[in-house]
Amino acid sequence: MGFRQTPAHKSGKGSYHQIGLVRGQFGGVDFAKWVPFLQEAGFDGWEEASWELDLRKCDTDAGAAAYAAERVKLAKDHGLEIFTVATHLQGQILGDEPSAKTLNFCNPNGDARKAYKAWRQAGNTPPRTDPYFVPAEVGKLVHAEALKDLQAAARYAGHLSKLQGRTVALPGFVGSPANCWSHWFLFPPLPDSLDGFAIPDVRQVSLELLVERFGPVWNLCKQYGITFDLECHPSERAMGDIESASDYITHMTKAGFEGVVGFNLDGSHMEWQNVSVVQFIREFKDYIHCAHVKGVWVAREHCRAGRLGGHRPMGHWTNGWNFVTAGTARDANSLEDIFIELNRIGFDGAVNIEWEDNDADQFAGARAALANCRKADLPPSGMKHDEMLKG
Repeated sequence: MGFRQTPAHKSGKGSYHQIGLVRGQFGGVDFAKWVPFLQEAGFDGWEEASWELDLRKCDTDAGAAAYAAERVKLAKDHGLEIFTVATHLQGQILGDEPSAKTLNFCNPNGDARKAYKAWRQAGNTPPRTDPYFVPAEVGKLVHAEALKDLQAAARYAGHLSKLQGRTVALPGFVGSPANCWSHWFLFPPLPDSLDGFAIPDVRQVSLELLVERFGPVWNLCKQYGITFDLECHPSERAMGDIESASDYITHMTKAGFEGVVGFNLDGSHMEWQNVSVVQFIREFKDYIHCAHVKGVWVAREHCRAGRLGGHRPMGHWTNGWNFVTAGTARDANSLEDIFIELNRIGFDGAVNIEWEDNDADQFAGARAALANCRKADLPPSGMKHDEMLKG
């Protein structure tokens, strides 16, 4: 039996699973207008974008309880629920070695950004060979800010869970400590020693650093009875394939976080790498605690920028893959296969649509993706048809 988000199954308004919408890609839409759209379009709920929330209200248990009650009332007033709390940006910040790229995810008014601004105003500039360099004192503030935010998000999700009678997971990223991601292609080869001196394996060091950095967050998740679920993805330690995902979950289980650390299923990051989302579901059925539905177009013939994008922006027409509205003819993922396989493993929680399509209006695209999910998401069979063929 797969993971249960609720004690008893909750069907969606128009499908077997409850279907929510990820807030992250709608950050430019006023929240006061977005929630009524969800209600009118027929969604069952949404995934919070934690970087939009007032997480300082959740630095204490009492504050998190009050803030959760406020947000749950907002959801209930519109016939909705809050299914998950996304922590992708803060997770990337904490996992990666500090740089201007992750500093860009930090609060513009936070201590880390202020310290970097002061460093630049004092006449300092990054080395030409490392344009995204941040000094060590800024880097410490970057990691401290991310850790504080993630712990606040755990408290908030814990109280959302109590109020709604469901496990509200923290889907997110974990980055790639020790710059492990930059070594994914093994040329130049990774030396294990040089001139008689041992060199640790960066892939192992990366996993060890994840436990050190995220341990306080995952221990808090244990306390509140929630899960932290990595969305396997390029630039993460688990890159969107079964092999690196196995390395990740095996290490975290041995470190004492079995049942707390798992996966947020998202096949869009796998298909363009020629990895089967169906096989991923079968492999990690006990570790999938939440799920995204996200469409991806994949070039089946030659493409100008290759599958890695040729240093062009995400979404560029020359790219060998691009995100599209889920369930449309362009989508390389099969919604039917995904929902059927989730049913087979017993997953009956909510599924959130992560809508992203540079060639479609976002509101029209979200509606279309919801309709496609409803069409594909049939209740599981309670019988075997051959058994009906009796004389």
